[in-house]
Parts: sequence; C-alpha cells; structure tokens
Amino acid sequence: MNTSKLTAALILLASATASAQATADEIDDGISGIKVATFDYGAEVRFFDAKPEFILDCQNISADWIHADKDFVKVKLNREIFSLMGTGLEWNVGLNAVGGNFSVLPSVGFKLYARIRPRLDLYLQFDGLTLGGRAHVTDFESGLRYCPRRDFSISAGWRDLNFHLRHGGAFHLRGLFTGVRYEF
Repeated sequence: MNTSKLTAALILLASATASAQATADEIDDGISGIKVATFDYGAEVRFFDAKPEFILDCQNISADWIHADKDFVKVKLNREIFSLMGTGLEWNVGLNAVGGNFSVLPSVGFKLYARIRPRLDLYLQFDGLTLGGRAHVTDFESGLRYCPRRDFSISAGWRDLNFHLRHGGAFHLRGLFTGVRYEF
C-alpha cells in the first residue's frame, strides 16, 4: 500500500515539475523576456529638458546624442554583471564629448534595473569621472520604462548631465525626459 502511494506521489511530482518548467519557459519567452537583451539593435527618441535626444544601440555598444546649443555625444560599452527575471546590474565605460571641437572625457558607471510589475521596469543609472579641478563628467538618470509589446517601450524619468573641461567645453542639462524605444 505504501509503495502505491509513493509511486503516485512520484508521478504527481514529475508531472508537476514538467508542467512548472513548461510554464516557466512560456513566461521567459513572454513577459519576463521583455527586459532581457534579446534584441541586437535598438533606437530610442527622447525629449530631455525640451531638447531632442537620440540613442542607438548595437549589441553592447550605444551612442547617445543630445542636440542643444552645444551638442553632446556619448559612446559607451555596456556589460551585464547579472540578470534574473527582469532585475539586474550592468557596468559601462564610455567616452563623452561636447561642443564643436568635441572635448572628450572618459567615464565609468553602472545601471541597476528592477522589474516592479509585469511590463514595468524601474532603473537607476550613474556614470562619471572626476579629474580634480581640470575636468569632470557626471550623468545620473532614473526612470520608469513601460513595455506594452516585446519590442516597444515608453520611458519617463529624470536626468542630470554635467560635463565640464577647464580648457574646453561645458554642458549641463537637468530635467525630465520622455521617450519611445523600438528594438529589432
């Protein structure tokens, strides 16, 4: 009698495990896969402090251009440290340039993102570098990203971008941003 109960329990456990795995795969392919970097290319258009901003991504490399009285350009390399079910941490290194002569400063930073609801992510990003009184660059951004579809998202948040080179360019923007992003 005990062996039949044990056999039934093992069969039930095996079928429940298979069913849970099938459901987990569907979730990974569906909602949870929205934040996972499965797309090779992405394009985002934002309005940051009423200035147009364009961001292009190609795998782990991104280029950010803000068109203002002096243009700001950032090219950075992103690497993921960990990611689990829409929550993770990335680090980056980048080159920041401003103005017509494009004074250039390097930067290092991180991005922390968390899934707070299905299809809704909260993120915090900071990168910068200080070279004493000679130069500094800081870029702080926090925001929300809503993903109504797997390849499309809408974002809103706050950003403070400060670039200063003693014998070069200066650039400072601070304020709210809104944007749309498409990944392909």
